[in-house]
Amino acid sequence: MAHELAKLMLEQTSTFLDRAEAIRTAVFLGMPLQEIEEYLDWTEMAKPPADEAAKRPAMQP
Repeated sequence: MAHELAKLMLEQTSTFLDRAEAIRTAVFLGMPLQEIEEYLDWTEMAKPPADEAAKRPAMQP
């Protein structure tokens, strides 16, 4: 259960400071660093690229 809470916190981060705090919390909850790293890699791969929205043409009314 603690790992699920840690993963939720890691997934919800948007800034470097938020991510650092979530990592510290995950370690405190007993989640191994390797598992944290793998989960963060997975979340990064699951997100669409930031510039993808800019590439789409604007909707015409």
